[in-house]
Amino acid sequence: MSTDDRRFMPEVGAGLPPGERPMVAVVRAVPGHEEQLAAAITTLTAAVRREPGCREFRSFRAVAEPGTFHLYEVYADTDAFRAHLATGHVARFFTELARHSTADAGAVTQLAELPEIR
Repeated sequence: MSTDDRRFMPEVGAGLPPGERPMVAVVRAVPGHEEQLAAAITTLTAAVRREPGCREFRSFRAVAEPGTFHLYEVYADTDAFRAHLATGHVARFFTELARHSTADAGAVTQLAELPEIR
């Protein structure tokens, strides 16, 4: 699949659980583009943390694979996640993903928290 064929906007289905919207994304850099991707992720992290619907946004670099990044995100609800996707900083990040990563929309995994055992 060429860069132009990749789709970056995740689909936000109607069947997501109510309440907080946790997810994780795994993004791999094109060899030689690790630092450019790291810079784009750092910029994104700062911007997303200022969104009113963002509960948590943490970015990590894999120790054993410095070109692999993990993004842990929690939004107040599905509407907050949709609002996140509509921001200018996310659009700019998708442009950087196209240049510096092998990722597409499949990099995002929606999560459902397991119930607490009491």
